[in-house]
Amino acid sequence: MGRLDGRTAVVTGAAHGDRAALGVVYAKALAAEGAKVVVADVKDTSDVAAEIIADGGDALALSVDVTDEAQVNELMAKTVDHFGSLEVLINNAAIGSNIPQIPVTEMSVEDWDALMAVNVRGSFLCVKAAVPQMQKKKYGKIINIGSTTMMTGLTHRLHYTSAKGAILAMTRSLAAELGGDGIRVNTAAYGLVTSQLNDEQFASDPAFEAKVLGARALPVHYRAEDLGPTIVYMAAADSDHMTGQCMVINAGEYFY
Repeated sequence: MGRLDGRTAVVTGAAHGDRAALGVVYAKALAAEGAKVVVADVKDTSDVAAEIIADGGDALALSVDVTDEAQVNELMAKTVDHFGSLEVLINNAAIGSNIPQIPVTEMSVEDWDALMAVNVRGSFLCVKAAVPQMQKKKYGKIINIGSTTMMTGLTHRLHYTSAKGAILAMTRSLAAELGGDGIRVNTAAYGLVTSQLNDEQFASDPAFEAKVLGARALPVHYRAEDLGPTIVYMAAADSDHMTGQCMVINAGEYFY
């Protein structure tokens, strides 16, 4: 018996290809605990679904642009048509912090709007479409993916940090609004997740690695696969009495 047996989860931003493939890790971690998982992305996720199925799980690959309301509505409808229910939503689709640095005086309205459309409107549309399905069962878990930059700030990426701040505010408002429907809403936030690209940077600049690790209470790297267990906990019954919270995974770099 897995901790998520009988539950269906939608994970957005679940394609291979980004720096740490966090959505892929989340989807596989949920599937390993028995969840039926919809892996959704604007890019092809069929290989991710195939990997989950090959490992004995149950998965469905669907294409979605989270900025498009009609596509998001179709995503949730297809999820329920295929698996029969929807209990878990992981709002992971986002333009990441590894975008080019842009001073606020040089940031265009187009830069701002493009990121906000994915990182904020996308999460809003997914919630709006998923909640009615969760209300039918009087139960649900919505997990929004944040970032520690929403608390510390990040220079030259005002649109990114502002969007992550909006995600935390959205989490708290939704938790208050949806608690009576048995829907729990929380945020998972992390700092610098070590990826292959970081490994190359650290190898070429040991002093930079020492600075990164020296700022942490636990002087260790954390990678995408280290975040999966936290997402499982937040999706499982273990955390049923938690809502409106922000869980920070950052090896103690900052205390919040």
